[in-house]
Amino acid sequence: MYLTQVIYSSNNTGIMPKQLFLFLLLMTVTSIALQGQATPHLAPNSKALDAIETLSLPALDNEELLREEMARRAPGVAPRFAQRLDVDVSPQTHGKWRYRNGKAIWHLRVPSPGAKSLNFGFDQYVMPAGGSLLIYSLDQREIQGPFTPADNEVHEELWTPVIHSDDVIIELSLPIAKQQEVKLHMTSVNHDFLGFAEVMSSVLSGSCNLDVACGSEDGWGIVDGYRDIIQSVAVYGQGGDTFCTGFLVNNTRQDCTPYFMTANHCGISAGGAPSVVVYWNYMNSFCRQPGSLESGSAGNGSLSNFNTGSTLRASHSPSDMTLLELDDPVPLSADAFFAGWDARQILESDTTICVHHPDGEEKRISFEFDGVYRGAWGQGGTPVPNGNHLIIE
Repeated sequence: MYLTQVIYSSNNTGIMPKQLFLFLLLMTVTSIALQGQATPHLAPNSKALDAIETLSLPALDNEELLREEMARRAPGVAPRFAQRLDVDVSPQTHGKWRYRNGKAIWHLRVPSPGAKSLNFGFDQYVMPAGGSLLIYSLDQREIQGPFTPADNEVHEELWTPVIHSDDVIIELSLPIAKQQEVKLHMTSVNHDFLGFAEVMSSVLSGSCNLDVACGSEDGWGIVDGYRDIIQSVAVYGQGGDTFCTGFLVNNTRQDCTPYFMTANHCGISAGGAPSVVVYWNYMNSFCRQPGSLESGSAGNGSLSNFNTGSTLRASHSPSDMTLLELDDPVPLSADAFFAGWDARQILESDTTICVHHPDGEEKRISFEFDGVYRGAWGQGGTPVPNGNHLIIE
């Protein structure tokens, strides 16, 4: 298994009450993708598009990149979905400014033919008051942002969620008086050769996995007891080119600090933590029965609800653990849940579950009814009395 697998006990008493999440009603929700928004600045006609400077990027072969990716995949290696293209772009070096109604507006067109999606890494993002950044597909059907001063962080980085287009516009708008205050520097354009949200048939995880949307009405009543836990788990991208799974975890103060736990083998360092983009509720909208052709096909999950940026708080390679703190509160629209934990040395003898995104697919759930035993990384299924991993057979 390439992705983080989070195992929960069926009688885990550490799960926090969902009602504690309601305090987020008072928090400012930032960095939520706005679907279907019409940009107020760019008219969708060829004359307007021709006036926008285009960033030139090298051509990429998706099939060759996929072959290379499948050859490098192995247990304990975070899967890649995109090829990073290093760039050196800022409003001082690329794009064009224009001025209207007291606003300075900068555009840059970024095409990467054949990309199943694009995302961008800015190693410098400082937005002054009144400024905003939009990223949208050429047809304006998909828009990410606006990113605003609320997205300014101490690390000054901004990593954007994927946008499903191979030709996008980056638009910066701010008061003319603030033009010299903005800091915006892009270092990477990430070309999706795999399909983050439309995983190719050659790497689909198979039809044996159970959608978290399944429930008693579909003959899977066992799933209904884990609805809260399911809402703690999310898929995320890191560095614009790899993906893994993690989950929200509560602390002893039960104050919903946005701690997010994942696997150490996903490779997040202190320097890479700002590049984490967490996608909430990436799941199929209906139940596909395991074993069916439909279950083995790509689903209809959405990546429109996200958090971007984090700080590394702790990591421990022997137990394969990494703990992040997200830069911003989790948006209320995520309907998120903060999982609890139990520090007692107890091995469950009955039901355990795994909530995951196998090979980047929509969220699934798996069950184990024969208990667990201790093992160690690299020892396969060999029991290790003082091991730091739980093994299922």
